[in-house]
Amino acid sequence: MSYEEGKKNKAMVRFQYTVMTKASPGLAWKVFSNWRSWNQFANVYGDLRWREGKPWKAGSRMEIELLHPVNVVIDHVIASCTPGERVGWIDHAVGVAMGQWLTFEGRAEGTRVHTWGDIVHSGVTIAGRKVEHLITAFTEMWYENFRAACDRLAEGFAEAGD
Repeated sequence: MSYEEGKKNKAMVRFQYTVMTKASPGLAWKVFSNWRSWNQFANVYGDLRWREGKPWKAGSRMEIELLHPVNVVIDHVIASCTPGERVGWIDHAVGVAMGQWLTFEGRAEGTRVHTWGDIVHSGVTIAGRKVEHLITAFTEMWYENFRAACDRLAEGFAEAGD
């Protein structure tokens, strides 16, 4: 494929998703930042490991192995992080680049967790589906399961305090 053909096939797609949890921003961050438990939000992970730097510090690199729908390793680079407030990262894998941000905003009823990102690729399909469809469906599932886990913990803390 020539450079001009590649430019024509490039796609940039923005996505966003928001959940409200009963958890405080600190508890929501604690749940999110525990990458060892991510399989409870989406049972697709193989090996997850920090390859370079300290977890959640700008410039740190994590390797994220996905087992489904195809086996692939994502290079996950932290761009910025303020624990309990926001984190941003850049992912690269299989000809796809994605910049994503996540914020934790305290509210009277808990925490608004909002994520958004930009996906750039050259018409890549995985398991017969467009990358942006896979990522948006995955994002919705992951964050709904994350919300449910945060809510369960927040309710448990509330009951323990009664």
